Amino acid sequence: MQIYAPDYYKKFTCIADKCPITCCQEWKIAVDNDTYNRWCHIQPPKDMESHHAALSEYTYDRDGQHIITLTGHKKCPFLLESKLCRLVLAHGDSILSETCSMFPRENHDFSNHTEASLMPGCPAVLDLWQTEPLIQFPNVVSQLPADDIDTLLFELRDQIIHLTQDINQSPELILMECFYILSEFPEQEQLTKALLDDYFSVETVTELSTAIHQMDFSLEDMLYECNELLQDLAVNYQKEGLYTHFLTPLLSLASQISAGTSDYDLIDCWKNFHDELKKYEPLLHAFLANEIYSDLLLPEGNLDSMIIHMQWIGMEYAAIRYGLFLSWLNSGQTSLAYETVRETIAILTRMTGYEDDDIYEYLENSFESLYWEWGYFAMILANIR
Repeated sequence: MQIYAPDYYKKFTCIADKCPITCCQEWKIAVDNDTYNRWCHIQPPKDMESHHAALSEYTYDRDGQHIITLTGHKKCPFLLESKLCRLVLAHGDSILSETCSMFPRENHDFSNHTEASLMPGCPAVLDLWQTEPLIQFPNVVSQLPADDIDTLLFELRDQIIHLTQDINQSPELILMECFYILSEFPEQEQLTKALLDDYFSVETVTELSTAIHQMDFSLEDMLYECNELLQDLAVNYQKEGLYTHFLTPLLSLASQISAGTSDYDLIDCWKNFHDELKKYEPLLHAFLANEIYSDLLLPEGNLDSMIIHMQWIGMEYAAIRYGLFLSWLNSGQTSLAYETVRETIAILTRMTGYEDDDIYEYLENSFESLYWEWGYFAMILANIR
């Protein structure tokens, strides 16, 4: 089966002990069944702090899946202080589970092809995009059957990616445009090539952009809603003591804002912050384009699921942007450092890297309707240029 990947894919190299946000701590590390069965017969390295008879005993069962039991410091027990892996040093890369050997690589197997990409939860991936933000994505549509309805979904995704890479528009405006267009299609009798060409024509997009620019968005509503969103997304991680170095100062300030005890004039601060954020718009365009490519259309997906995933991508972006705002406030409103941007994107995308079922469950439990009104989507992304 043909495998397609963006141009940056082969440029990736794990930076191992030089990684500022290692993937070996503070999140669920799955062990596939084949690896688990092998681990049942392999003794752990002798320098392990806790001694078990086999590697498999360093895992626990969660909903039928084997998960590595983290240490009290929320790190993988096989992680050395040097940020290298004991198992790899002792046995080589072949000892690793599929999760460890794949990350940050991600594959989606469609009926006619496989798509590969890299996930933004890895800082080395973000470094690639920071250096070369104009990503080239594979032309999948030309290889698919012209009369297949699924081909139109891939073409729809390509049109959205193309729009996302327009550096003359802000990421927020592009997300609003894309969600509006996506939300329109279920009202049509049939998705056709002519319909796609019409909605994504220069004339239609320009008209939509002008209409959005003429709307009056409330920065205050956006700030307070994003404040609640970030706290809600973080609540389970906070309970489990994960990403505490990152989340504790953010959530402390977020709580003050919710309680009305913050000394900041949030609207004035936001305007200054947004000037700082503009420096990273090329990176944000690359991030969003990759999220669209890798997450908007999944195997067995349809138009309705694409709308749900666009909502999730929009919420993810809003949370990242607001997390950066709080970090910037806590830093004394100085220049927004790339290291802060990289850490915020990496951690928050790990925190929002839900499986499909979990995304649906979260949206159903947190909002009045699974499908958002365009006004809500636009509200959490207010402040376009």
